[in-house]
Amino acid sequence: MPIFTKEVATELFGELWMKMINETEFGPKLKESNMTILFVVDEPDITMFVDANGPLFDDEAKAKVPTVSMKMNGDTVHKFWLKQIFIPKALATRQIRAKGPVGKVLQLLPLLKPGQALYPEYCKKFNLPI
Repeated sequence: MPIFTKEVATELFGELWMKMINETEFGPKLKESNMTILFVVDEPDITMFVDANGPLFDDEAKAKVPTVSMKMNGDTVHKFWLKQIFIPKALATRQIRAKGPVGKVLQLLPLLKPGQALYPEYCKKFNLPI
């Protein structure tokens, strides 16, 4: 059974991305790098596009051309944000499939640290296991 529903994932990540963009160094760094990210998630099926303006979901997200794409299942997303997954191993074993310039993919990972710090409070808000 997936860790969260599509509705919970959309609401949770909509809030998380906006908080990261507006209240942490993630927003300015993302804007400065001119990077865009597409997350394709299954279980639940959701597509998220993130740029310095905020997240877009599903059809709006699919219409965008990202700098970097990351594909994984919902449980892997949850573990990633909780820092319970070793990214190089997840990439090597294809739990996470990344597309885009390798340098940009590597540049992206440190940018996501503020979200990892915030994510447990969203788990509590949406009654997700930590």
